[in-house]
Amino acid sequence: MRHYESVWVVHGDLPDEEVKSAIDKFSKIITSQGGVLFKLEEWGRRKLAYKIDGTLRGYYILMDFAGTPTTVRELERNYRIDDRVIRYLTVKKADKVDVAARQAEIAAQAQAAPAPEAEAPPAAAEEAAEAGEAPTAEEE
Repeated sequence: MRHYESVWVVHGDLPDEEVKSAIDKFSKIITSQGGVLFKLEEWGRRKLAYKIDGTLRGYYILMDFAGTPTTVRELERNYRIDDRVIRYLTVKKADKVDVAARQAEIAAQAQAAPAPEAEAPPAAAEEAAEAGEAPTAEEE
């Protein structure tokens, strides 16, 4: 199997349910063709650089997957057929991919990502800020 990355844009004025159904459709195409979807990122609605098909906003999606050239042909064929998709680009990242190693790498990255609670200031610094005191080096 080869490693691919596909970025595609759907019309920005579509309702969220319609966007979710498009994501499900293209994810199922990858898995039904024997591919493995590693990562799916929804970048959300953004302004386009120029007007495409009369629209100025698009909803961006990134799919990181392993598959065969047949998988990519079927995926891009469906991109062309689907009226919701206004642009797409699929890039081959590597000729061979170790699926188990790639999944383990993504799991490790997810665990290494800081939790939202970790970004909060320590309780001692909060109390000092409320009291109007500057925290000492030991408290930080």
